[in-house]
Amino acid sequence: MDAKDHQDQPDAPPAQPEPLARRAFLGRSAAAGAAAVTAPLVLSACGGDADADDEITGGEDYQPGSATLKYDLAPEIDGVNYPEDYVGPRARALEPFGDGDTDFSVLSQVDPGMDFETNYYSQHLEETTGVNVSYLTVPAGEDGKTKVNAIVAGGDLPDAMMVGQDIFNLSEISIYGQQGLFLPLDRLIDENAPHILDMFASFPDMRKQYSSPDGRLYAVPSMNDCYHCKAANVRTWINSGWLEGVGAEAPTSITEYEELMDEFRTYSGKPEGSALTTASAETMLQLMQFFLGSFLEIPEINLRRNGSTVEWVQDDPAFREGMIWIQKQFADGNFDPGILSNTPEQYQSLGDASGGPEFGIAYGYSTFHFATASDPSDPEDISRIMTVMEPLEGPGGVRSCQWDHFSYGYPNFVITPQCPDPVQMVRWADYQFELGLTVSITRGEQGADWDWADEGQTGIDSQQAVYTVLNPGDELKNRTWREWGPLYKSTSQRHSEALDPDSPSIEPILYEGTKLVEPFATPEKIGVPPLIYDMEQSAQTGEIILNLEDHLKQTIADFATGRADAADDASWTAYLDKARAIGVDTYISIAQDAYDQQYG
Repeated sequence: MDAKDHQDQPDAPPAQPEPLARRAFLGRSAAAGAAAVTAPLVLSACGGDADADDEITGGEDYQPGSATLKYDLAPEIDGVNYPEDYVGPRARALEPFGDGDTDFSVLSQVDPGMDFETNYYSQHLEETTGVNVSYLTVPAGEDGKTKVNAIVAGGDLPDAMMVGQDIFNLSEISIYGQQGLFLPLDRLIDENAPHILDMFASFPDMRKQYSSPDGRLYAVPSMNDCYHCKAANVRTWINSGWLEGVGAEAPTSITEYEELMDEFRTYSGKPEGSALTTASAETMLQLMQFFLGSFLEIPEINLRRNGSTVEWVQDDPAFREGMIWIQKQFADGNFDPGILSNTPEQYQSLGDASGGPEFGIAYGYSTFHFATASDPSDPEDISRIMTVMEPLEGPGGVRSCQWDHFSYGYPNFVITPQCPDPVQMVRWADYQFELGLTVSITRGEQGADWDWADEGQTGIDSQQAVYTVLNPGDELKNRTWREWGPLYKSTSQRHSEALDPDSPSIEPILYEGTKLVEPFATPEKIGVPPLIYDMEQSAQTGEIILNLEDHLKQTIADFATGRADAADDASWTAYLDKARAIGVDTYISIAQDAYDQQYG
């Protein structure tokens, strides 16, 4: 299971899939990007003219990249300071292109209190592009997914949809695209989208990663290359106040960790009833993976790659060795039994305690996992007390940090066959890959909420800043879209926001914590890149992943409470046998076939 970051929220069909319109979304385990699906529904009334669509898209014979671009990049704006080696969107002088007569309908998620008709960014986008858009909105989160299901099932689709941020995953977009629900966008982009092509030129793997196994791109991908997210799935924090209290340094090996737990156990300065090492039941596997990284390089809890072969991580004897050590930590009292049962709210209450955090070591993608609120501008805040830990060296010399090499964006903007002018729509999306619009989508109005940085101002990464937030901490009510729309947030762009030392932003802390662990990152060559599954495969893998996750959690609970023994061959064989009964071999076979089709 992968944890989601509040701020950044943040897979080749072997045969033609049957029509699909109604979906059951998986709310757990994003590891494979798979989704379960239910009864198929024929989408014969989707509208559109196939011949006309082929004329626009080039049809099945179109070769991506073969068309001639009709529009140049807009000229750059003078006076914007960029750091050396900046790679990302540039500030450009955009001119409206819309005909002013065609009205387009676009689906988006929406927050309570947000009104697209009066929203600043919506109005600014219309002025910048000259394109008239009315918005069909769904709530953010699970309710929104349900409503999108109903819209898709009804067949009365809008002209375009912004479906990133957990509405559709890559597998679903591939399935729907091949069914004709979404237009293939390659020719439209190649002829009309210079800013998107500029992103593809800077990040050449991106187009391939978000294309379907049939070679077509059915969604414009948004880039949100979050540096701190790359290590966030195992980010673990240590209480600097307790370290100071016992006169110790943060541990660098599991031996030092065990010694420190003995010191923490007898430390009189900790609040009564505190846990030494803890998490919630929801984030238990993230904490376990942090410690398992001392025994083997673990790119994720299930899959890894050995050359071009996909393997199940847990078959490695080193995984069992790590589980034996984890079992011992529960027995010795170093791991809090609450790990097995804490709700998210119970976990946060430990961090919210009036006497300071009631834990020594804790998992957290960010501080929101172990505290309801934080203010890094306050030196006594939990975000200052808890500091990111380096991974620990294990008995075999392994010292690794799980690192996500592949999640630097998501498929987002789709155009349906009902769209009266797909060229205008793809250009509307393309304009939003310009720097000013990419900043405004989450930071509001230039000159009021943000502006270009002065020379000498520095960003999160200590390089020249590109822009600065004028009123840090202000609520931008109905002024932004969050990150739902098309955008181009490269790592350079994300780090180019001027750093205000008095700002309540957690970003600098997460940046420094990620730099700390990056030297121990798992290598890209052992990670499995995003895989695209057909409808049947998505249903199979989604169910198997959930059941494997439940099986692992229950087994950890059994080891922790003495009901089973990881060191006992019979107990471990029983664990593996049940995993195979659940379907781990089927899962590996499906993943291998998808990998071979996409990357072989």
